[in-house]
Amino acid sequence: MTTESFHAASEKQIDDLLSGDRTRVKSAVDQLPRNELVSALNTPAGEQALANAFELMPSYYTAGKFDHTVLVRYRVDRPDGGAVERDVTFGPENCVVRPVDSMSVPDLTVTMDALSFVEAATGITRGMELLMRGDLKVQGNVQLALKMEAFFGLAPGGKTR
Repeated sequence: MTTESFHAASEKQIDDLLSGDRTRVKSAVDQLPRNELVSALNTPAGEQALANAFELMPSYYTAGKFDHTVLVRYRVDRPDGGAVERDVTFGPENCVVRPVDSMSVPDLTVTMDALSFVEAATGITRGMELLMRGDLKVQGNVQLALKMEAFFGLAPGGKTR
């Protein structure tokens, strides 16, 4: 990826965004202007960064929160780049990320824009705040949605950008 994809971003910030390391991604998100980050997430590189975040979910998952398997369908909307969607199965021992299976009925569907997803995934903004702002929509098991941050070890005290 080149810096043309992230006009205001340095090479280090681009590397950090694509690193998959929560601390590095959070640092880049904190430093980049909001409008630049939104634009960047609409590029092919932004789609890759979102896909990387999904693929890393199992490494951040805190096992033992469930006694049975639940399916959460994520839809991350990108106005100019199309949605990034994944099915994530949470179980007693692990979580598994897969492409969406239209034949499966999720216990919960989570829909948000790309910036909100990145802010939630890095702990910058709490899910409840995103929900109250209308940037996060949930359908299905709302109790499950309220516990999502705990699944990934995100601190309860996120901050607003």
